[in-house]
Amino acid sequence: MPNISAHMIVASEVGKILGINTYDYYRGNLLPDIIKKEDSHHRIIEGLYCIPDINYFINNLDLSKDINIGYLVHILLDYHYLHDYMIKMYPDRNVFIEPDKSLYHDYDYLNYDLVTKFNLDIDYLSKALAYFPMKVDKKKLKKNVDFLKQNTIGKTKYLDLDSFSKFLSSVSIIISEEMREYVNKYRNMHVRIR
Repeated sequence: MPNISAHMIVASEVGKILGINTYDYYRGNLLPDIIKKEDSHHRIIEGLYCIPDINYFINNLDLSKDINIGYLVHILLDYHYLHDYMIKMYPDRNVFIEPDKSLYHDYDYLNYDLVTKFNLDIDYLSKALAYFPMKVDKKKLKKNVDFLKQNTIGKTKYLDLDSFSKFLSSVSIIISEEMREYVNKYRNMHVRIR
């Protein structure tokens, strides 16, 4: 799955398009990664990967709440990242399970450049992510928030800044369109999405 900076970038871009910029929206966007995994992603097997079951979420989340909209944006990014990006780049192998964990190092090396390129407001996000109204894994939360501020230098193996940035920009538009499509099915979303 993509790192927190990718998730916050997409949340920010989708939020701009849909007119959502609340603390709850950003909390929801991080929530799948800081609660128990068995409760968070409801995965189905597709090829080499276990991808999120999107239908489960659109049928079980109250999408009139910003926290749940953020949650769904997170899950949609996970889905597209695996289904539309990683599988196309690496169709014959699951790079998440490579013994050297190079993909995770790539996240470290790209983090600062992505945060800077997309002009993420780290102070705002830090405030938004400082409090959760439900039980979360505090260690994972701290690790994720600290990662937003991280600047590690190194050479990537699987991802490059340009193609990953283009993916994040284009998937933000796709996810925004998908969220608008869900408006037609879930009228209670009309309140939030313009």
